[in-house]
Amino acid sequence: MCVWWYMCVWWYKGMDVSGGNHRHEAPWKRMSKEELDNQYSPSRWVVRLGAEEAMRTYSQIGNEVTKRARATGRSLLNVPYGDGDGEKLDIYLPEAVSEAMPFLVFFHGGYWQSGR
Repeated sequence: MCVWWYMCVWWYKGMDVSGGNHRHEAPWKRMSKEELDNQYSPSRWVVRLGAEEAMRTYSQIGNEVTKRARATGRSLLNVPYGDGDGEKLDIYLPEAVSEAMPFLVFFHGGYWQSGR
């Protein structure tokens, strides 16, 4: 199982995953560096495609979806939310704006490793 799944389930049940002196220690705290690398490697968990093909496929899909999002309305690109070079986000706004407009924020919590 993926470490992320464990963390979500523990959070959902209201358990503390901070790693303090608690009876239920977070599973990732007991994992070796190799186990953690494996858990955080999304290409490892793609079962229908090889790692390289999965990365190519998902990259292509991501590029196509991004192009469509930019074509549907106004875009604010590379908006900084911190001081680091990688701390930027893109904001996509619809053409018609209203006060009742829904708002969605998606933070991707991981990264993609290649070469395995």
